[in-house]
Amino acid sequence: MDVSDGDHGNNDHRHGFLGREALDLGALLLAAGASHVVVLSLGHSDGGVRTLIGVGVLLLAVSALHRWHRHRAAHAPRRRGPRADAAGTGPAAGADPAPTGGAAPDGGAGAGAAPYAAHDPADDRLWGVRVTVADVPGGLAALTARFAALGVDIRLMQVHPAGTDAVDEFFVSAPAHVGEEALHTAVREAGGRDALVRPADVHELSDTTSRTLALVSALIAGSATLERSLLALTAAHEVEHAGSPPAGLGREDLSGASMTLPAPDGGVLTVRRNGVPFTAVEFARCRALVQVASSLHARTRRG
Repeated sequence: MDVSDGDHGNNDHRHGFLGREALDLGALLLAAGASHVVVLSLGHSDGGVRTLIGVGVLLLAVSALHRWHRHRAAHAPRRRGPRADAAGTGPAAGADPAPTGGAAPDGGAGAGAAPYAAHDPADDRLWGVRVTVADVPGGLAALTARFAALGVDIRLMQVHPAGTDAVDEFFVSAPAHVGEEALHTAVREAGGRDALVRPADVHELSDTTSRTLALVSALIAGSATLERSLLALTAAHEVEHAGSPPAGLGREDLSGASMTLPAPDGGVLTVRRNGVPFTAVEFARCRALVQVASSLHARTRRG
């Protein structure tokens, strides 16, 4: 409520004070007079006394029944709540009415809310999920709804624009009974493609900027090689050092699930990832990391 609303309410109360008091007093006097007339009319006969007593008992009984009914209605939802949630009809199950396909808990989003309610969070496992989705309204919502139906908690998410599509990268915490196949099924049923599901490490639960700075720091300190840093930055499967780029690629090029980068000490680094193409954003990050390594290499040679 804003300030003008509060002032308006206070002014109404101040200007209408005498009018409401007169109305209340008039109603009270009218009720007292009516009661007096009823008592005088019925109170001097035996039948009148019994009538007054009967009406009083009836009013008390109706009032007590009404209060009992209201008390029961107020407490009924709390008694039904746990049973409803356990049966899969509570808020957790109602979050996604679409995936009612009847799949088993490991089989995808049709599992409902029962696995989520039953699992022990201490046994959760961390997964990295990377998937390409259509960059349209509702595309991401369908996937997150499937995750919710499995009891999967999204800890970190990054979006890589890729034209008409978007590459979404999730780090999720899933119940122990939800394995790689169940996550693949959830992605597929939500319309995702080119999915990569892998076990993740708690150290990966940081934003890309923080992770890149940590990798740069490790390069400067000499505690990590450039190849290892590229693997950590892109979740790639292989980094190969060769004298020349593979056929069809230049020294600094991007093609699907392969990219080439100039090595600081000469030659070419070829970064490969199985099944999931690199995005232009990832290519730019890797180029920046290589430039840092090249600067460090040049400084070492001068020193």
